[in-house]
Amino acid sequence: MMVGGFDYPSPPARPMAEEKDIDLIDLIAPAPKPRKPRAPKEPDVRERVSAFVGSADAMPIEQPTPRELVEAESHGRLEVRPIGTPLGLKELANLHKKTWSNLNVAEKRVHVLLWPLALHFGLYQIKPGQGNRRPPLIGAFWARCLADAPLTLGHLYPAHLFKDMLASDVWEFGGMVIDTTYQGKGLVKLLSDTARIFLFSRRPKLLITNPIEPLYEMYKQLGLKTVGDKPVEHPHAYNVKVWLMYGRFDEMSKPFYM
Repeated sequence: MMVGGFDYPSPPARPMAEEKDIDLIDLIAPAPKPRKPRAPKEPDVRERVSAFVGSADAMPIEQPTPRELVEAESHGRLEVRPIGTPLGLKELANLHKKTWSNLNVAEKRVHVLLWPLALHFGLYQIKPGQGNRRPPLIGAFWARCLADAPLTLGHLYPAHLFKDMLASDVWEFGGMVIDTTYQGKGLVKLLSDTARIFLFSRRPKLLITNPIEPLYEMYKQLGLKTVGDKPVEHPHAYNVKVWLMYGRFDEMSKPFYM
C-alpha cells in the first residue's frame, strides 16, 4: 500500500459484517443451555388422600336394589332432630302414651314434669312427597345432667359410684320410646348411634340409665354395666320393671378410639 511515496504492508483483512453480526447476536441472545430435569413435585395432602382412597370419579356408584327403592318410597328415611317446642313435647307425650298403653304401662306425672329440664332427641320419618307437612315422630330419648335435675333412680345406686364427682360430671339417659307400629328398618341402630355420638360430644364421667327389659341388650352393647342381677320396679311408672345400669366414659370409649 503506497502512502507518501512509501510502501506500507496492507493491514490484515477484517471479518465481514455478517460474521460480526452473528457474533453480536450470539452475545445478545445466546443459545439456551439445556435445562436440568426438575425434581418431581411432592403431592399435597388432598392428592395423597385421593390416591389412597380413590377419586370420586373412579369409585363405582352403588345402585340401590329394587327392594331398597320400594322401602325408601314406602317408609322414607329417618332423621334425628331436637325436640324443644311445645308442639314437639306434645307429640312426644302422645308417642309415650301410645307406646306404653300398648304395653299396659302408665307413667306418673312426676316423671313427665322433669321433661323440660332434659335435652330431647326425636327420630322423625321423612317420606317422599311430604312437602312442608310435619313428619311423624316415631322414636325419642332424652339426656339430662345431674346439675339440672335429680336422677330418676339415683337413690338405688351404690354411693361409691359418685365419689369425687361433680354434679356436672353425671348424666342420665332415659325416655327411650319407639313407635311399635313402625315397619321400617334402622330405628334401633339410629337411636343407639345418636346416643353414642351424644356421649362423645359431652363426655360425662358417669352415665346413668334405667332401660326397660326389652331394651336391656341394646344398652349392654353401649358398654354399660348393671347394678344387681335383676330388674326393679320403676317408682314413676306402673307395671314396668327397669334395669339399673351405669357406665364410665373412659371405659366405654376405649373400643371406639382408632
